[in-house]
Amino acid sequence: MKKIGIVGCGTIGEGIALFIDKNLSKQATITALADKKKIAATTLNKKLTKKAKIKTIENLVKEVDLVVETASQTAAYQTIKQILIYKKDIIILSVGALIKEPKILKEVQIKNINMYIPSGAISGVDGLGALAKGNIKKLTITTSKPPAGLAGAKYLKSKNIDINKLKKPTTIFSGGVKEAIKYFPKNINVAATLLFASKFNKVKVVIRLNPKIKRNIHKVEAVADEARIKTEVENVSSKINPKTSALTILSTQTLLEKIFSSVKIGS
Repeated sequence: MKKIGIVGCGTIGEGIALFIDKNLSKQATITALADKKKIAATTLNKKLTKKAKIKTIENLVKEVDLVVETASQTAAYQTIKQILIYKKDIIILSVGALIKEPKILKEVQIKNINMYIPSGAISGVDGLGALAKGNIKKLTITTSKPPAGLAGAKYLKSKNIDINKLKKPTTIFSGGVKEAIKYFPKNINVAATLLFASKFNKVKVVIRLNPKIKRNIHKVEAVADEARIKTEVENVSSKINPKTSALTILSTQTLLEKIFSSVKIGS
């Protein structure tokens, strides 16, 4: 029976925790929860069949076999530092933290720690992983969001962009993954996922605000000698948190099933 700890008890953390509690109860149990807002952890704990302990990140990592991080880049970095100390496996959703601190990956490899990255709010990641063995020439992700999806982003203030005044689709950012993660730490982790899956360092990120849509849309185009891949995902946003897609939760649940299954399909 694997002991699992959840760091981040918001919309995603709850969706994953309840899935484990209901669907993986024979293989795993949630033994610890951590959140900077203790009330969030307490609220989630009440919904679990088997109650967990509410811990600090460090104490959580000490006691579990697998950590699932669903909180933020800051929390992800704090969590990774602890899993390196205690040599625990981790599923990380705030993938941007790995862009900001690239040395982390080398330490993870040296210590033979399993780090899992869900595909998140995009599709076709397995195909990009395959193309990574070939010769990728171009890789672009264009993310379109309704104004509410980027509400509060500091980048908008720095560029004097008033989302309430936008009347038509507007490109507000075009650049590399590192810059995208820096300016939109809560919104564009999928760009980092693409970079790691493809091993292509020139991923182009385009972010558009579109007042005419109600869902986040991710278009990915990869051009390589071996194949051309185009995917488009129209995500349904969480009613609780418009910055979170239902697909992000589902992809993490699917990854957990793969980890605990003896049958592996694809990558």
